[in-house]
This record gives sequence, C-alpha cells and structure tokens, in this order.
Amino acid sequence: MPTFECHSKKQQEAIFSEAKTTLLCTGIQFGKTTAGSIWMKRLLHSFTDKDDNFIITSPNYKILQQSTLPAFLKFMDGFGEYSKGDQVFKMHEGGTVYLRTATEPDSIVGITNVRGIWGDEAGKYSLYFWENMQARASFRDCPIMLTTSPYSTNWVFKELIKGVRAGKRSDINLIQASSDENPYFPKEEFRRRKQTMDPLRFAALYLGEFSRMHGLVYDCFDEDVHTILPCELPTGTKYYAGIDWGFTDPFVMQVIAVTPGGVSILVSEFYKTRTTINDQILIAKQKKQTYGITTFFCGPDQPASIEEFNRNGLPAVGANNSIRIGIDCIYEKFKSGTLKLFKSACPQTLDELENYHYPEPGDLDPDEDSSDDLPVGQNDHCLDALRYVVISTHRSHIKHTPKQIEEKNNTRQEYDHEKRLKLLKKSNRGFRGTENFS
Repeated sequence: MPTFECHSKKQQEAIFSEAKTTLLCTGIQFGKTTAGSIWMKRLLHSFTDKDDNFIITSPNYKILQQSTLPAFLKFMDGFGEYSKGDQVFKMHEGGTVYLRTATEPDSIVGITNVRGIWGDEAGKYSLYFWENMQARASFRDCPIMLTTSPYSTNWVFKELIKGVRAGKRSDINLIQASSDENPYFPKEEFRRRKQTMDPLRFAALYLGEFSRMHGLVYDCFDEDVHTILPCELPTGTKYYAGIDWGFTDPFVMQVIAVTPGGVSILVSEFYKTRTTINDQILIAKQKKQTYGITTFFCGPDQPASIEEFNRNGLPAVGANNSIRIGIDCIYEKFKSGTLKLFKSACPQTLDELENYHYPEPGDLDPDEDSSDDLPVGQNDHCLDALRYVVISTHRSHIKHTPKQIEEKNNTRQEYDHEKRLKLLKKSNRGFRGTENFS
C-alpha cells in the first residue's frame, strides 16, 4: 500500500485523536472520510484480539457503498477480507469490523465488546441512532469518531458543538475545517462558489459551519417560540394520540392536547423499535390512563393493528394519510402559533424538525424528480405521527351552529347525489347497486 501523508495539521489531528469523541466537521472534499478510515485502521492495529469488534456506520446504503466502504477498503487492502453478504471485514490477525447503516435504527444493537466506532456523514443520523452508538461504546468506554459536513442544527450542533463552545464537553475533540484547507482543493472553484452561492449554503457546504438546513419543510418553526415549559392546561382540554406503526422502523406515539381555544400542544412522545402489537397496546393503555386519550389516529397502513387496538378498548381509526394536506395543516398551526411542544418531552420530534426537508438533486435517484414537491422520506416517523393527529384535529375546536351543520349536510347530500349519477352513467351494469362499481 502506498504511503499516506496528511495534507494538513487538522487532518493529522483527527487521525491521531485520542479523545472519547472526535468530531471532524468540514466542508466537502476536505478528506474527512479518509481521516476516518485511517483513524479506524489505527484502532484495528491497537486491539488485535479475535473477540474485539469495531463498527463503521453510514446514514444509508448509498453513502456506505459509494464513499465510506471504498475509502476503508483502500487502506485495509492486504490486512483482512470483506464479506459483502454479511457486511463485515475480518482482520487476518485480529477482530471484526461490522459495517452498518442508520436506515435501520437498531442495526448496531447486539454488537458486543466494541473497541471503536466510526460514524461517517453523522450529521444525517437520527438522534435515536446516535444514542444507540453511545450505548455500543459504553461497555468498553471505546472512542467514537464522527466525520461529517454540516447539514442542519440537529443533535450534532445542539448536543456536541454547543456543548464544546460552552466549555461543558471536555470529552469532545471538535475539529472544524473549510474545503480549501485541503491544499488539493481547486482554489478557483472555491472562489467561484463563494461568489455565486447563497451565503448560508456556502458556509455549510464549503466552510463547515452549521446553519439551518436548506429547504426545511417547517422553516417557520422556531424552538424558542414553539416550545414551552410543561404546565397545567385549561379545563376542557382534550387529548388525542397519533401513531406511526413500526417494528424494524420505530413505533411512534405522539400525545397531543387540544385546548378549548384551539391550541395544540405535543405533551408526550414514545419512540422505540422492535415493539410487538402487544407492547404497543400496553403502551397505549398506559398513555390513555395518564391522559384520558379520546381517539388514537393511526397510520392507515396497518388495519389489523387498528382492529387490535379497538378490541382492547382503545378507540383507534385510520387517519388521513395525505402528506401534502398534513404538512399544510402543521405549517399553518406553527405559523399561527397554535402548535406548541413541551420542552424536554419530545427530543426525537425536535431532531426531526431540524432535518425534514424537500429534496435537492443529490437526494433523488436517477429515475426520480421533485415534481410532487414531497419531503425526503427519512427520519420522519415522529412527524408522520404528528401529521396524523394534527390533520384529524385541525380546527376541531370551532363550534358550528345548527344552521351551519344543516347547510354542510345539504351540500354533502348534493355532492353525493351528483357522484352517484356520474358513476351510474359510467357503469355498464344495469342492476341496483351499480353505483358501487366504477
């Protein structure tokens, strides 16, 4: 293997870092993935017992295959063998490296005796996956290397970077660098991008500086404005729950309080993978007993689970699953100040709000386009559950007079009558009930 030479002091500092957590946050093409690969190689040669395990992670399979894995295998050529089927690299004289993605949040659970963890493009991970990484590191108190570009002001910024800047996280070695600190990065390209790009976008992509993600769905959300301290809610407040089903993906239950004035408040969040329907029923019963939940508004994709809830005395219905309508309802409530979150009660939801974004060209596969204007469907389980309950309770506090209700029913009857006539005209069947077939 050719000799590797660090291109800068910052890259060298990252490779030889002995900190409990090293965060290398840089602009694109600085060489952070290379640094992560060699950092891991150092550990592999430091812990050589057959029972020693190591973990390398990427946010998804695409990044793992196109970036993380090739860089790692390049520097490990001749030192072991990679099994594509098992996604493990076994050292000839030493331990095993497990390569996993954050697409399945519990993909690293169960790996024991871990001596080192490298998370590539960690800014794309959910808070839940980061918590799992820390759990894997805890038994051996092993070091963690995080290499990433800034994507949003999510847990990486709030939990790590702000902690370092406040002098509260001495366990973290924070290394930040811009793209042009790599002497091989083309200077003219750097200058051209600086002149033509949005300044905030340029700062994130090329300077390694954190700012709010570009293209956020809920760009009107402000944590200082929309989160409140837990408090006693007014008489007449009703409680509802939103459920996003999951087993490999997390099962999520959001409890929303709707005040008589129409303010919706997220008061409780449950988020966990590998829960059975019996587990989910038990959790729902506990929440119902605590909050007096009126209705569970559920993802309509699991009708059998909805039926099981009802059989166990949990009033559950399939919610409207229109992503566009649901987003519009939530956006309207954030904008009007009628959707709030209890502080410290919903960390996963807050993390998702900082990452939920519309796709850029790099997010799309070759056969996809952004014509539907729908968000990127990753790390959005809390927001799906929130969407189900908000779309179902939106403006539910508005009282209708008898006259308004009568007018609404008349309009619905006229619509139904016209619809039946159209279906009868379209149908070739000539017997009663034809309108049920189209």
